[in-house]
Amino acid sequence: MAGLSGARALPALSILAHLSLTACAAPARLEGPDRAVALYRETQAQAKAQAAARGGADVGAGRGAAPRELTVDDAVAMAKARSATLAAASARESAARAHIAAESAGTYRNPEIRVSQVRLDQWLDRVPRLSAGVRVRPPRPGEAGATAAVARAEAAAVRAEGRIEELELEAEVRWLFDEVLLFDAEIEALEAVAATRRRLADEQRALASARNGTALDEAMAALAAAVATEESAEPRARREAVRAALLERVGIDPAAPVRLVGAPLGSAPLVALLPEDALIETALRSRPEIALAAAQLDAADAEGSIARGQRWPWLSFIEVGYEFSPATRDPLGWTFEAGLELPLFDTYSSAVEAAAADAVAAERTLAAEVQRIAREVRDRLRDVRAAAKLVEEFTARALPAADRVEAEVARALDSRQINVMEALDLDRRRADARVKLLRLVRDYRTALAELRIVVGGPISAPGSAARR
Repeated sequence: MAGLSGARALPALSILAHLSLTACAAPARLEGPDRAVALYRETQAQAKAQAAARGGADVGAGRGAAPRELTVDDAVAMAKARSATLAAASARESAARAHIAAESAGTYRNPEIRVSQVRLDQWLDRVPRLSAGVRVRPPRPGEAGATAAVARAEAAAVRAEGRIEELELEAEVRWLFDEVLLFDAEIEALEAVAATRRRLADEQRALASARNGTALDEAMAALAAAVATEESAEPRARREAVRAALLERVGIDPAAPVRLVGAPLGSAPLVALLPEDALIETALRSRPEIALAAAQLDAADAEGSIARGQRWPWLSFIEVGYEFSPATRDPLGWTFEAGLELPLFDTYSSAVEAAAADAVAAERTLAAEVQRIAREVRDRLRDVRAAAKLVEEFTARALPAADRVEAEVARALDSRQINVMEALDLDRRRADARVKLLRLVRDYRTALAELRIVVGGPISAPGSAARR
């Protein structure tokens, strides 16, 4: 019976051991794609819950969840505040700062308490001898500062990477904002042309009714009015897509009635840029690539300092203790020990050469970055100046002529000097001039955005007057 009860207890014990191991085991982790999908679903659910909560509060308080007006600076600030990429960059920078403190503290090793010379025969003979001491391993001269410099260089590199992402996000938001305003100007111009052509079609129908015009003239005028009305459909669709992309990055529902506030880019003045040398110096001060290359150079110098310091003999430890024994005359039992590291087998020459090579490579990388950034600024500045010149020349030559054509067409129609077909042809040419101006302005704003990206800072002097 005892054996039977023991046999019955074995499965129970095995089951209990299995459950214990299962409870202590780490939970199964999802694969990368599954974790990403789960995180996306969780984020979407939280966003819907927050939107529902805001909607309920808005009904009671009478407030809107989205702002009524949005400027480009507000859009940039809101996009930065909700960007997960910038949040990740900030977290990496915080981790790098924590590593700086850890590296600086790790240079000074904790003291060690050593107890030695404990022999059993001495304790049996009642003449025990016990030595206790505190051993400290002093860092080499400059080692702590060099280690902290390496950590600071790594933190600067992480900060530079975050700055690159911030510049890219700001440039994207500003470009989307300008695109919406440019589409607004283009739609406004096309609607003005459509209104003019509808008016001409009405006049042609009136002439045909009075038998002063032909049915063909009336049909062509109606066709031109219909085409002019449909020409704004494509810019409207593209504007809605760009606007939705902008509001999504800002964190606003694309369906929200938000009005973008900004100067009409079709008639906005040209930006008074800083001189070329000032733009290059601004880029060299603000571009994260320079900070990254400089951080690599600082890290190489610090590692070289550590390697050069290890080539010289240095104390491996310093110990201060006291020996307790019946023969010790108090308080004369103090002991002092020290160890000296001699770089005989490993002279660290290869580490010094590697650090020197890294320093040379980092210095040349910095020089190459300076040359590349200066060249990029010059190239983008040439593009901006060329686009600005085209806008200025077209504005000076074509727009006055287009305005004059508009006035002359109206006067000629009133005096019956031209027919409706000729008026429509002249009106089409005038509309083409307006559209051409908007295309030139778009090229200019695109070149300006690219210049702002490569400079990474202000491109115009504060309070400077813009050129018309």
